[in-house]
Amino acid sequence: MNEVVDSTLAALAILAQVSAVVVVALIVAVTVNPRARASFAGSWATLSRQAVWLAWGVAAVATIGSLYFSEIADYLPCRLCWYQRIAMYPLAVVLLVGALLRDRRVTLYAAAFPLIGAAISIYHIYIEVNPEAESAACRAGVPCSTRWIDEFGYVTIPVMALSGFVLIGALLVLAAISGRRAREGETTA
Repeated sequence: MNEVVDSTLAALAILAQVSAVVVVALIVAVTVNPRARASFAGSWATLSRQAVWLAWGVAAVATIGSLYFSEIADYLPCRLCWYQRIAMYPLAVVLLVGALLRDRRVTLYAAAFPLIGAAISIYHIYIEVNPEAESAACRAGVPCSTRWIDEFGYVTIPVMALSGFVLIGALLVLAAISGRRAREGETTA
């Protein structure tokens, strides 16, 4: 069963990577090109209305996946995994509350978590690739260079976390831009 769940979560990480590229490309296109803005107006409006909910879905799946790895699959989290969890778990709560309350400011008070989490994930990936760079603190207990999962030739647990953080960050940027445009529309009306 672990192999099926590992592969499924790794495939979701790849889907998150592709989705993040699409969202960033859409943001860039709509921001710099007026013709693209007109072409994607319907898609932009739909996606921006759902961006916080989508970000919450990513955070919820990442949190459940993380808990599955440690509580069911018995993969022991290392020190860096714990730091990534500290950045991801609050997002599942903060984004849910922000989405339920339709609070446009959720992008502000959630923004630090994906930034910090992504930085930790990048460092963790570096340690996996370069185990000799691992600090003594990382070698104590469960080494941070341990690869519990290695799917599709590159998807490890920190790659999954980075994929989630990047997609959440891109969706929050999308929500912030659309929220700013909505506020600008309210002030000019």
